[in-house]
Amino acid sequence: KRPGPVEPGGFAPVVDGRVLPHHPFESGAPAISRDKPLIVGWNEDEYTYVAYANKDTSGFSLDDAGLRAKLEQQFAADASRIVDTYRKSRPSASTAELYVEIESVTMMGLGSIEIAEKKTAQGRAPAYLYNLGYKSGEKVPGTNYPMGSPHAMDIGLKFNNVTPSTFLMGNRPERLVASRNMAELWARFARTGRPAAEGQPAWPAYHLTRRATYRIDTQCEVIDDRNRAEREMWRELGY
Repeated sequence: KRPGPVEPGGFAPVVDGRVLPHHPFESGAPAISRDKPLIVGWNEDEYTYVAYANKDTSGFSLDDAGLRAKLEQQFAADASRIVDTYRKSRPSASTAELYVEIESVTMMGLGSIEIAEKKTAQGRAPAYLYNLGYKSGEKVPGTNYPMGSPHAMDIGLKFNNVTPSTFLMGNRPERLVASRNMAELWARFARTGRPAAEGQPAWPAYHLTRRATYRIDTQCEVIDDRNRAEREMWRELGY
C-alpha cells in the first residue's frame, strides 16, 4: 500500500518512467549506491509541524471515538486494529500522543525502516537507522500541545546551527548538547563512513534480527527492535 499520486503543488520526485524509471527502493536497494554506507531515520514527532503548517491542529484534542473516526479516513477497516495495537503498546499515552505517533511513523518512519531493511539485505554497505528524540520544549503555536521533535528540527541540529533559537527547536540550553551530538555523528560518518560521537554509545549498523535504532538526544541510546509490535502490525497490514 503506497501513497497516491503527488497532488498539484507537491514537492517530490515523480516516477515518470524515463528520467526516474522506478522508485529507487521499490524492489530492493539501488545497485548504483550498493557500496556506499547510509544513514536514514526520522523525528519522533514529525506530525506536529505538519499539523501547524497545514492549519489543522484538531488531532491534538481527540477523544477515542474521534481518533478512530479520523484514522478511518486514512486506513478504512484497518483503523480499529491500529488503535488497539497502539493502546496496548503505549498504555500511558494520551489519545493525542497516539495520533501524533501514528501520523509521524506513517509519514516518515515506515519508509525509513524499509530503506534500512533493503539496504541491509543488499549485503554490501551498512545502513544506520536513527530516531531524533530531542524535545524542543515549545508548544505548537496556538495550542497547548508540545512541539516535541517536529519535522525539520533535525536540519539545524545536524548542522550545529541552533543559535539563535527557532520556534521549532526552542531555546533550551540542552539543544546545544543534542546538536553537538547529531552534528558529530554526521561529520564522522561523512569522514569515515561510520557515525560516532564522543561520550555517546557506539551506533551499530542495522541488522535484520537486532534492528537497532539510534535515538539521538542529549544522551543518545541504542534501542533494539524499537516498537516491535507496531512495526509487525504495519507490515501485516501491508504498509
